[in-house]
Amino acid sequence: MIRLLHQGLCPGSFPTLRRSSGKHERSEFWRRVTLLLDNYYLGKEQLSQVMRSDSTPLMVLFLTTRLPNSDSWLQMMEHNESQLITHAGTADEALHLASTQSFDCIVIDDTYPGIDGIAALSDLRLLGDDTPALFIISSHDAARVIQAYESGATRVLLKNDTIPGAGEMEEIIRSVVRDGQKRSGSSVSRRLLKATLDSIPDIIGIQRPDHTLVYYNKAGLTFLNLTPDDITGKKCFELISQNKPCEICATAKALRTKKIERTEKFLPEPGVHLDCRSYPVLGDDGEVIYIVEQLTDITNQRMAEEELRALSAEYETVFHGTHDAIFLIHVLEDGRFRFIRNNRAHQEKTGITIEMLQGKTPEELLGEEAGSVVSANYQQCVDAAEPIMYEETLSLPAGERVWETLLTPVCEDGHITHIIGSSRDITDSKKNEVALQESEERYRDLFEKANVLIQSVDEKGRFIFVNETWKEKLGYTEDDLLNLTLFDIIHPDSLDHCKLTFQKVISGKAVDNVQAIFLTKSKKPIFVEGNVNSRHSDGEIQTRGIFQDISQRKQAEDAMHMANRKLKLLSAITRHDILNEVMVLLGNLELADEMADDPDLKRYLERIQRAGGTIQRHIEFTRLYEGLGQSEPQWQSLTDILQKTAYRKPIPITNHCSDICIYADPMLDKVFLNLMDNTIRHGTGVTAVTITCEESNDGCIIRWADDGGGIPDDQKEAIFARGVGKHTGFGLFLSREILGITGIMITENGVYGDGASFELRLPGSVVQKRG
Repeated sequence: MIRLLHQGLCPGSFPTLRRSSGKHERSEFWRRVTLLLDNYYLGKEQLSQVMRSDSTPLMVLFLTTRLPNSDSWLQMMEHNESQLITHAGTADEALHLASTQSFDCIVIDDTYPGIDGIAALSDLRLLGDDTPALFIISSHDAARVIQAYESGATRVLLKNDTIPGAGEMEEIIRSVVRDGQKRSGSSVSRRLLKATLDSIPDIIGIQRPDHTLVYYNKAGLTFLNLTPDDITGKKCFELISQNKPCEICATAKALRTKKIERTEKFLPEPGVHLDCRSYPVLGDDGEVIYIVEQLTDITNQRMAEEELRALSAEYETVFHGTHDAIFLIHVLEDGRFRFIRNNRAHQEKTGITIEMLQGKTPEELLGEEAGSVVSANYQQCVDAAEPIMYEETLSLPAGERVWETLLTPVCEDGHITHIIGSSRDITDSKKNEVALQESEERYRDLFEKANVLIQSVDEKGRFIFVNETWKEKLGYTEDDLLNLTLFDIIHPDSLDHCKLTFQKVISGKAVDNVQAIFLTKSKKPIFVEGNVNSRHSDGEIQTRGIFQDISQRKQAEDAMHMANRKLKLLSAITRHDILNEVMVLLGNLELADEMADDPDLKRYLERIQRAGGTIQRHIEFTRLYEGLGQSEPQWQSLTDILQKTAYRKPIPITNHCSDICIYADPMLDKVFLNLMDNTIRHGTGVTAVTITCEESNDGCIIRWADDGGGIPDDQKEAIFARGVGKHTGFGLFLSREILGITGIMITENGVYGDGASFELRLPGSVVQKRG
């Protein structure tokens, strides 16, 4: 009926997983996994208690398809109150039940179609389930029996056509339980392995070669948000909503190579980067029977790497983008310094490439003498433990240059490990600085030794600077200047005038030809003349004045003025007396002419009378000429002068220069009177005079044009000579003299036959617009 093969045959090898795992590198993961496998799914309880001995309950799991109307012994046992049977119709269901419940015995019926008992038992043992197992087969194939034992069977039962009784079957199961209890502590082992795998933060999964999942640890279920029921019978790629394995799959590669394979995978929907490692488990025939997959979430690592790459790119941009020469130094434990790298600006400005610099000490790079000086500076930075700045002159491949160098120490764990150096090439600025100092010294020497008085005063009148000549002329010392203001050294006669001038200068206007009287320390007056202007310095207004001592000139001018007054008085008296005598002469000649009958005598008397008239005009001219230049020039409105001219003469004047003012001698009106007189006396058919203006490169041109006959070309210059003309001969000569006092030139440029045109060329300094 039933032949029990329990003598002579026993498990002939270690579980497949332990055999295969021994072929791999002994990583921490494998050391954990190979402790013992534990249950995986946590499903609902489906079993009741049965008896473990004659009076003890048994828990039995049957893997069988349970075909209807067969196995009466199984049906009888199901109704036995001493035991309770749980059925699993598939290997996956059996794995699930075994991982969620503790059984006293597992019965695998390999005689039913659709069940691969060997594979199911291997999966159970792979997961660490060492529950005693009764393996039922119908074949007398010894290889199948041996394979069952090697897969972990406790007892193998051959079944023939005779159906065993329930009591006999119960006794067999109890015998299997007793044998299994002698060889293993499955409950403790399963709990130990489960705790071990669940303690691993990485995702641990076990799958068959067709990618069907056998197991997932707690981390894997949590990551996928699944339960053990959710993965039963599923393939790994189905859990991420795919219908085929991933294009880049470590498991697929491990199946091909039968070696540990590693790849990286990105899951877009959760936005997770995974480091995937697949460990193939090989059977005795060398083929892959399981794949253990370890997935590590490296999202934070990849994000950190990306941030690091971005920071590195930014660092390189800043490092090489700055115009300053930057270099990095490693501070060695023995106190020496070695260069690490330098930026592009440093390479270009020094001629030292990174290959020339990298790993060198200053002495090796620059030579012993120059290098020791550089190292001393680096040591000073280390000793100070704070940034230092200094200037240094170095002879480098690019030439000798002057550098302004900033050294910044970098501390790690309280020790300075690196120095960041930043150097700026100041060679040109140092040259400019030296040139500026030399220039300042030259100008200061020029100012100090110049034979003029130079002073600078602030807006409150306090002295900022005076040169040596100023102090020598006025007798004041530097200490005296501390308590003096500008107004303390000005004579009362000049004080009001100087205060007005000072306000103009403070407002930003430059004033030329300023005359004033300064007082020396001994109160002696000194006459000065000069120019004053102002400048802004640091938000403050400073005046600058350069004066010349004109005391001697002033004395000479006073003496000359006195002499001129005396000569003028003498001239006036003499002229008055001569004119009186000329009047007497002319009167008597007129009487004599009336009394004379002789034609020859009349002709002589007429000549004498003309000569007397000429003498009278010459004397009158000396009176006019004597007043020329006696008064200071002044600004005069051209319109006002022309109105006086037009009022006294009959020819109309059209003035197109109504807004012009001219700086000239007070006798300027006589110029235009003479021009009008010349137009009336010498112009043929004149009906109008037109005044026009136009700007020139250096000032302004004023034209006096009439519509008469004009002046012949050979007389255009002669008319300005003294004594030339149809009347007195003094008019245009005197006009040129009056205008010449302030640099105004007059010429006649008209076209003969089209009228006379007199041009007055005024320098820019003597013409301005009114208002």
